[in-house]
Amino acid sequence: MGNVWAWFHILAAGTGAKIFLQYNDDKWQVLLAVFLITIGWEIYEFIADGGVAGMIRIYGSLERWFYDSLGDVVGANFMAYVVVI
Repeated sequence: MGNVWAWFHILAAGTGAKIFLQYNDDKWQVLLAVFLITIGWEIYEFIADGGVAGMIRIYGSLERWFYDSLGDVVGANFMAYVVVI
């Protein structure tokens, strides 16, 4: 689907995890923080882009938006996991 923004999510999560590790040695807390931030960001994007109508306009369907957002979250959290572990 051409999710070009996923790379920015992945970069931000890896960088954020590395920064969080400087302040917190608990790896699971760092991963939880990154997870909550990625979920929060996707919620923010959903609201900022106009909710359901905006997602359909941008992605063509809610299913395509869901897969795009899921890819962002999974990619970002996988990178955070790689950085932390």
